[in-house]
Amino acid sequence: MSISGIETARHFTAGYETGKTARNGAKESFAKQAAEAAQTTGKATAVLHGADEASGDTAILSCAELVSGSTISVYKTQEFDPENPVYKVKIWDSAGNVTERMVDVSKVDPKNCDTAELYAFTANLKESGKGSFEDTVLKAVVAKTVKDRESAGGSFHFSEKTDWTKIVKDIMDSEYCYGDLKGYMEWKQFLDYLTEER
Repeated sequence: MSISGIETARHFTAGYETGKTARNGAKESFAKQAAEAAQTTGKATAVLHGADEASGDTAILSCAELVSGSTISVYKTQEFDPENPVYKVKIWDSAGNVTERMVDVSKVDPKNCDTAELYAFTANLKESGKGSFEDTVLKAVVAKTVKDRESAGGSFHFSEKTDWTKIVKDIMDSEYCYGDLKGYMEWKQFLDYLTEER
């Protein structure tokens, strides 16, 4: 898959284009979806939430989705134990309503988990030194973006479970088909992170 147009600033994903979109002529590009959202709502924005000063928790990942207007943040709490990593995940919808939950990464199964669990899992990979931001968290954000693209509504809900390893394998297949062996190997490394025994 030839992925381009990924813009990140302080863990903020603004958009993407994929070679898969070109093969699926009936599907629209993410940029077109964002433009339509802007015309419909008069804006294509999302508030990027980060620090949680009241609790003293540290944000280690914050992402905003322009199309849905939602935001997700993963926090290390003050009680965080690296030997038993449990992260606080907060999700804001476009109206500003927030849901909060705790995610024990030792119980996350990337073959059957939701986006909040995947983001906590990959943030833990980064925090524990297994890989860089680009090797872990950014790959998870791109996988979520690809899943959004495949969803009929254009935005896959944070709490819906999916097999993320299948999505990564599809991305790897696309990278291989387009002759991007470097990209293929980078996604293979991410797949290894998701499937290694814990």
